Amino acid sequence: MVQEMEIQGAMAGRLMAYVLATFFLVVGPAFGQLMKAEIPHEFTFGSKVLPAGTYTFSVTTFGLRAQSATGAVSSAPILTRISGPTGFLREGSLVFDKTGGGHILCEVWMPGADGILLHNTPQNPSYDILLVYNLDQKRSVSGKVAYDRTCARCHGPAGKGDDNADKFFKVTIPRLKSAEVQAKSDAELREIITKGGSTMPPVEIDEFGFRHRLPPKDVDAVIAYVRTLKQ
Repeated sequence: MVQEMEIQGAMAGRLMAYVLATFFLVVGPAFGQLMKAEIPHEFTFGSKVLPAGTYTFSVTTFGLRAQSATGAVSSAPILTRISGPTGFLREGSLVFDKTGGGHILCEVWMPGADGILLHNTPQNPSYDILLVYNLDQKRSVSGKVAYDRTCARCHGPAGKGDDNADKFFKVTIPRLKSAEVQAKSDAELREIITKGGSTMPPVEIDEFGFRHRLPPKDVDAVIAYVRTLKQ
């Protein structure tokens, strides 16, 4: 996909930053700093494969700690601290290497801090970037804005569908204003938006040249907007 190539190009120059970071003292997250993230897919963390779910990350003397919503704790060694990306990632983000088909957590950027490298990526890697927004951050996208920048290209600006999109994908894309779609629960719509459906990939948005999945609060805002489209 074009968007994936943009991510690869934007992040390729970071490989040199990894090397440089080993020769300079980089101020990283303080011990005890926490970041909570809802991860929609299974992922490799250190030597373990963890299921999708909500995790709280913190830096300890033993490395990076991940605690699940059920209380299970896992740790991964920190290879080095990294710096250099835009403030966009520094607001809080997780970077997954998906070159081999799965998701390996390779970078963790806690809000306001330099990054943590957990996994060395191969040449020409493919990334999946998950943005994390804390409740006290001011960044916000309205449901209509998020919809217009993601869903509208296939479902139409008012949820009425788009004949050109139907022809391109060779399928009749569901009309969001229809009774069938509106009858779905918020939980069902959230599942489709975050994980995709039979012919639909997870919803992603392009910001500052990085394509990433919608944060949970933006998903809720999109669902609320979709409800206003009903017939």
